[in-house]
Amino acid sequence: MMSVHDALRRWLLPGAAPAAALPRRVQQEVEREQFRAELLVTVVQLLLVGLLALLYRAVPQGFSPGAPIEAAPLGLSLFALLALLRLYAAWTGQLSRPVLAAGVIAETAVLLFVIWAYHLQYEQPPQFSLKSSEFVYLFVLVALRALRFEPAWVLLSGGSAALGWLALLGWTLHAAESNPLTWDVVTSMRSTQLHLGAELDKVLALVVITGTLALALARARHLLRHAVAQQRAVADLSQFFDGPVARRITGSEAEAMPGQGELRDAAIVFFDLRGFTQAAARLTPAELLALLGEYQRLVVPRVHAHGGSIDKFMGDGILASFGAVAADAAPAANALAAVDAVLRAVDGWRAQRAAGGAVAPDVGAGVATGRVLFGIIGDGQRLEYTVIGDAVNLAAKLEKHNKAERTRALATRAAYEQARAQGYAGVKPLREARTVGGVAAPLDLAVLDAGQAASSTPSAA
Repeated sequence: MMSVHDALRRWLLPGAAPAAALPRRVQQEVEREQFRAELLVTVVQLLLVGLLALLYRAVPQGFSPGAPIEAAPLGLSLFALLALLRLYAAWTGQLSRPVLAAGVIAETAVLLFVIWAYHLQYEQPPQFSLKSSEFVYLFVLVALRALRFEPAWVLLSGGSAALGWLALLGWTLHAAESNPLTWDVVTSMRSTQLHLGAELDKVLALVVITGTLALALARARHLLRHAVAQQRAVADLSQFFDGPVARRITGSEAEAMPGQGELRDAAIVFFDLRGFTQAAARLTPAELLALLGEYQRLVVPRVHAHGGSIDKFMGDGILASFGAVAADAAPAANALAAVDAVLRAVDGWRAQRAAGGAVAPDVGAGVATGRVLFGIIGDGQRLEYTVIGDAVNLAAKLEKHNKAERTRALATRAAYEQARAQGYAGVKPLREARTVGGVAAPLDLAVLDAGQAASSTPSAA
């Protein structure tokens, strides 16, 4: 049966999970945020000390030159020293929770000391101290602790302030030479006598503000941890999606579900690592994965550089689209330019690997254009963004057809002519009426890269 504590916690912090339930890397991210928050708290305190010091010097002093103590300068100096020590401890990694707790209590004690010392500075009865306007800075200390997003420090600061004020009140009542109390509000406001109800109101205000801030922080901290966990999850998941697709998923206002999609005019490129099966037979698993990694690092940046998106990795195959994820005014031109860039990079890569005595497989490519559907498929539990259409299948078939044509990269003539119309400057040979496996009618093709094994070079367009 659920305890009252658990029920209250679930009501106040719905979905809250204990810190131990968070992955270590998420906890580390939260800890880094807390470290930055502690630096912020200290910097704000130092700025406040500087501002108050300037104001103190600018305002005429209302106490005699022979006063036994100047409370404000002494208090500001002690407070600045505490802040600098805490800053040093935080910066050097020595700010443990006990050290921080001691610092929170000490800064409250310094402020209360300054308030207490005012009756000495102005040579007045002890109850004069409780009339000091510096009481409001206790709230400032409590509020600054909220910047760390940990309710415990707000509770410690507010609790020590409330207890300290009660202690100061008790000392005042004990040390007063005459009756320090009155129940007349006007008298208490016009004299050094204290209205006990008003003093208890101050303590009550501290307690209420502290409790409210602590509760708000508990809820905010839950949201912060949840947000950090979600942010880390999004960053991790984004590595499994191409950049434009990841941004589309994370930036969508609608919930992703199967059947969502858009029709677009796009160019599709299929890259394939040639001789992969033979290479797999010769290489260890680690060497094979390293080879695939090098190949993918050649292809992916160049596809992205020309505005393309990686749809998926299929073993040694890479399916890229141009104008499918987002509208593109020149998808065909960008696709052909990307193929040129990739194959140039592959030539250098192969030469480097061959010089080192390593397997140096070639890369083939096929390009097709047409109307495609970019959308979500899946069963609701496992979803995938993908590109669907005849152009996708045709690009894969053209890549395989390179073997029959003894070329490295082929495109349909229609894709090539679209690319030229869109600003592509490359002039490529054409081959007419080719029978491509799996395609019913013959196709006119453009040879994007003939390779070293080309048998002929027909007339250019």
